[in-house]
Amino acid sequence: MSVKDTQDPVPAGRLQRASQTQKGYISRFRQILKRHGLTMATISAICLLIPSTLSALSTSLNLLFINPSKYLLWTAGLGILIILFLRSTGRELSSRQAIWIGYLLMISIVEEVGFRLSLPIILSSGFSASETLWISVFLSNLLFATIHYLTLRWKLTACVFTFLGGMGFSRLLETTGDLALVILIHWAVTFLNTPSAPREKSLIVPGS
Repeated sequence: MSVKDTQDPVPAGRLQRASQTQKGYISRFRQILKRHGLTMATISAICLLIPSTLSALSTSLNLLFINPSKYLLWTAGLGILIILFLRSTGRELSSRQAIWIGYLLMISIVEEVGFRLSLPIILSSGFSASETLWISVFLSNLLFATIHYLTLRWKLTACVFTFLGGMGFSRLLETTGDLALVILIHWAVTFLNTPSAPREKSLIVPGS
């Protein structure tokens, strides 16, 4: 029996809140892509329509443009570590898992461009005080965590850590000015938090 065929509740998972119905529980990649990936990509794309964010994006990628081979090496190194982690934990190395890892890189790029770079600039436009910038950083990361609560149905505690992690990424971007580095670290952290690809089929009801 699949998600669509039952109204049985689903208990809370490590990250996701309990659901009163199987249909309301997020268990497939298509759901994650549609609910979360599309939401984040849309926000980031809209932000990049503003000229000031495009200029900031170019500046934040200067180090990548100057020495692309270094970042390519870092990316390859992270890829090797990911494969070693999957093997050491007995997880399947499959095309589905590879697509999931690629998605995690994509969402890391989208979220950093949107919520660590663009939104703080937009929210602080018209103000010059550094305190105002950090208020905009706070609000951007608060929105970031709230979206995880709504689109992925994450628990409140997980969203609190998401907010704190976002603030940490914002601080790292401020101190290094290196968006590519922040994206790679985000990718690694996101993978460690959710290393397994979502199931291919609908959630199966226990005992069905």
